[in-house]
Amino acid sequence: MKFLLNFFSLEWLRVFDFLAPLALRLWLAPMFWVDGVQRLGLFSSADFIWYNPMTWVNYEAVQANVAALTGSVMSGLGSETLMLLIGGIEVIGAVLLILGFAVRWVVLALGFVVIVLGLLALGDASFVEAGKQLLMEHGFVGMLSNTTEVYLTYFIMLLALFFMGAGRWCSLDWFIYRHFARKIDARYDTHDPFEIDATDEPGIQPKVQGRA
Repeated sequence: MKFLLNFFSLEWLRVFDFLAPLALRLWLAPMFWVDGVQRLGLFSSADFIWYNPMTWVNYEAVQANVAALTGSVMSGLGSETLMLLIGGIEVIGAVLLILGFAVRWVVLALGFVVIVLGLLALGDASFVEAGKQLLMEHGFVGMLSNTTEVYLTYFIMLLALFFMGAGRWCSLDWFIYRHFARKIDARYDTHDPFEIDATDEPGIQPKVQGRA
């Protein structure tokens, strides 16, 4: 009986369950980073010098991005504000994904970005074409050059990462979790191997109070 349970649950593979959220984080982070950097016009100016912050922003690219958003289905939010909001979330979110810090909250913010970009792609073909042209001119390949189906794929990946968490061993979330978990005096019970919670310790789970 125990053999059958282990055979179907594959609980012995839990030691490797950090690989899935880590792979998702390492896959998504560069995508959002490139798209956010391009959107904010960072590091692409002709006179860019890494030690001079005054040269980090390509203002022509920023103006082109704002112009591309003008007249879009969501331009009522303010083209410049929307562009800065989306770009800022993408850049900051990419860094936090790499670090594995506050991943579930980051995923919520990035999910908002994906939904907005997906709606823009669905509702304003001219904006998508302008975005493609802008990417071709500045040498970037980001999310704007993809179809609506790709936005759906990104959303599904973010949804999976939200429920998995940052993953063990390779994230700040896990180390913070362990730090505070050790300070909590609680009883533990057997962990359900089918429960997807990659930030949890294998084989332990808080016991429900009042349970026999």
